[in-house]
Amino acid sequence: MSTGLMHLHHYLPFLFFIVLIISIVRAGLYKIPNVKKDIFLTLTLIFAHIQLLLGLVLLVDFISVAGIHMGEAANRFVTVEHPLMMIIAVALITIGKVKAKKTEDNRGGSKIIFTYFTSALVLIALRTPWDKLF
Repeated sequence: MSTGLMHLHHYLPFLFFIVLIISIVRAGLYKIPNVKKDIFLTLTLIFAHIQLLLGLVLLVDFISVAGIHMGEAANRFVTVEHPLMMIIAVALITIGKVKAKKTEDNRGGSKIIFTYFTSALVLIALRTPWDKLF
């Protein structure tokens, strides 16, 4: 089961990055017709939460097997830095979507989406293990 979750956690980010970038570009160009019912924003939120849940399950499995070794950079990255940044990024995506839904006009909602989703993308890009992804 762990192997299947690891594969899913490895390949799902490709879809997540595509949907996140599409959402950011559409928000930056003010091309989101209805912020409250947009499918790309919803897919971004769903993929982010699924990815986070898969990562947390794998983290618990990794810690139970390997333990936490803060002196080793690779283990610190896997057990602290990567999960913490991803939790913050998913929180930013969630807060941005909720705040955008509460706005009255789509232009203001698009600005909120652009700001929060871009911040989340930067955090995700900084702490993604790119050498393991490709």
